[in-house]
Amino acid sequence: MLELRYNKAKLKQFERELRNFPRALPKVMSKGLTRTASSARTEMSRSLSKRTGLKVGQVKKGLRLEKASYSNWRSAVTVSRKRLSLSILQPQRTAGGLSVKHLRKRVMVRQAFPALKGWFIRLPAAGGYKQTIGVSEALEIDPKKKVGRLPIGRIKGPILARVFAGAQGEANRIYQESLARLEKNIHDQVNLILRKRLPA
Repeated sequence: MLELRYNKAKLKQFERELRNFPRALPKVMSKGLTRTASSARTEMSRSLSKRTGLKVGQVKKGLRLEKASYSNWRSAVTVSRKRLSLSILQPQRTAGGLSVKHLRKRVMVRQAFPALKGWFIRLPAAGGYKQTIGVSEALEIDPKKKVGRLPIGRIKGPILARVFAGAQGEANRIYQESLARLEKNIHDQVNLILRKRLPA
């Protein structure tokens, strides 16, 4: 999650500038915070897109924007903790197992096998796939499929929150840039009201 709150100590300056517009400050703060968080969501989507190989639009669906309001001067971007469907990785069955899209290329998941309209892998063989692609444990499988290789894991897509948590440097960069952008956005909103000379 990326959360933005404005430093209350700095509000005194804006309160003085908008003293003739008593209802303007909540509008300024809510708009400034929401606009900044929206930009941060776009930056986070681009970052996650590069790390997963998914399209920016696909990633953005997993980022929820919480808008600020007149009474709550807080805005946040929450990254989904749900594991994505395997279909988003464009799986293809091959002679060697399962081919999926990862980053800007395709990788082979060896020893993978289809069952129950999904794909599975023996957990000891999963290795790095747990992190880079996504393997969740599956304790049961249809016996009619004659798959007796337990323990096994169901292959799914990645968890965006886990990918983002693994990129702390990138997360810190986006946060620091958002703080600077927030300052500018609020100043812009204040100047807009002062130029109009109209009550907000």
